[in-house]
Formats: sequence, structure tokens, C-alpha cells
Amino acid sequence: MSTAYRVPVGVRVLERDEVLAELDAALADARAGEGRTVLLAGEAGLGKTTVLRTWTDRLDPSVRLLEGACDDLVTSRTLGPFHDAAAGAPALRTALAGDTDAVHDAVLSALGEPTTVLVVEDVHWADEATLDVLAVAARRVARLPAVLVLSYRDDEVDPGSQLQRLLGALPAASTRRPALRPLSVGAVTALAGAAGLRVHAATLGNPFLVTELVAAQSEGLPVSVRDAVLARVADLPRPAQELLDLLAVVPGHADADLLDDLRPGWREDVDHHVSAVLAKLGVGSREEAARHFRDA
Repeated sequence: MSTAYRVPVGVRVLERDEVLAELDAALADARAGEGRTVLLAGEAGLGKTTVLRTWTDRLDPSVRLLEGACDDLVTSRTLGPFHDAAAGAPALRTALAGDTDAVHDAVLSALGEPTTVLVVEDVHWADEATLDVLAVAARRVARLPAVLVLSYRDDEVDPGSQLQRLLGALPAASTRRPALRPLSVGAVTALAGAAGLRVHAATLGNPFLVTELVAAQSEGLPVSVRDAVLARVADLPRPAQELLDLLAVVPGHADADLLDDLRPGWREDVDHHVSAVLAKLGVGSREEAARHFRDA
């Protein structure tokens, strides 16, 4: 099995008991011969990998664990996660030297051996061949003693994409979708102490940002956070990037009137992103969002 992506020693996993319990329940069903697909979705930094490593590290030795990941490459690595998983499945390694049909058969054969867990991370970066294999496996897993776990960034699933079609076509009876939410103020306070409210307001409970800010303490913005934020900004449409560049040089608070003067039309540039941002805040309007930050 792959040994990559280990959770750093000392990382505290908070408010993830329900998700871990759903994974345990899926494994119990698989032991009884009724396999499950588990979808672990969330934005970057929400803790998908940490949850998975916490769960897989405590699996019973009798469970065979196969792991793979998709990568953010200009040209996707064809069947990349199965090349990773092949380290624990010799028959799959042999099949990868042949055609795609052989890989389909080898993956199903691997999932047919009790009890097997196949984890594929970052499926939003998967190539088409990988998605095809996962679609076949997910449709048949209910009859196999296995758990298929797929993690992905739900804010990077394009409408009409092959991944969206795969997710929409999964059998409801055999698919579990545990909710992975941002950390509450209480959890952030448990990590950050007296600075908990400020850290929560700055990070919206994103576990990666929280832990990095807490670790940095008074050293300023950590390089890891800066790079993570810049990477997310790079994915925004050009008008939104230009607006952020403008805001970055405005000291303190930027009034809407000032933006109207400096960049007419800025509201139209960002309005189509607002609903997604409010959804991450768990609020339904701009007014509620304002109260969220004021109260924090």
C-alpha cells in the first residue's frame, strides 16, 4: 500500500467523530458482504486527508488497505491512483501493463477479496480513464466485501463534468456522504486559546488555516498559509483576481463607494461568487455574514 500522506505527529483531530463513525459503519457493512462507497467532500484544507489517515491508521490488520491519489498536473497521469494502489495488489500492477479493460477487471477482483478498503484522494484531478474505473467499481461495490472511499474538493467539480456525472449516478443505497464541516468556534478556541474568536473569524474554521496560524503564533503569516491562499486566488477568474490585487493595497477597510470610484462594475465581477462564499460561512445573506464577523 502507499505510505504517503501520513498525518503529522501531534495533530489534533477535532469534531470529526461523526465522519469517522460513518466510515466505521461502511466497513462493518463491507464485512457483512455489502460494500459501500464513501464520498468525502470539502474545500481545500477542510481536513479530508487528516480524517482518512486517522481512520486508516486504526484499521484492523485483517483489512487490506489500498491507497492512491490523483495529482494536479497539466497532463493528468493516466490511471495514476491505481499505479499507487498497485503496490499492495500485484495483480493490479500486472493489469496496468495491459489495456483498460484489464484494469477494470483487476480493480473489481481486488475489491472482491475480503475485506478491502480502496482510498482514492483528490478525485477532482482524476483523468477520464480513472473516473471510468471508479464508476464501474462504485456501481458494483454493493455486492463486494469492500469500501471505496473517494475524496474531492466539491468546489472544484464543474457542472456537466465527468466527475459530476459519476457522483450523480452513484447508487443511493450503497453510497455514504458524511458531512465534513469547518471547525466551530469552540474547537478553534480549544486549539488557539484566548485568540480563538479572532482565529475563527480569520479562517472561517478551515482546519488547515487554523492549525497553521496557531503554530505560527506571533511570527506573522506562515509561508504555508500564504502559498495556499495564493494558489486558491490563482484559480479565480481574472476580474476577481484584479479586484483582490486592488483590495490588497487599500489599508484597513475598503468602502463600497471607494471601489465604485476605483473600479466601476466590481459588483458584477464578484456577485456570482458571493453565494458560494456565503454557503461556506453557513449563512444565507450578506447581512448575516456581516453579523458573523461583527460577533466574532
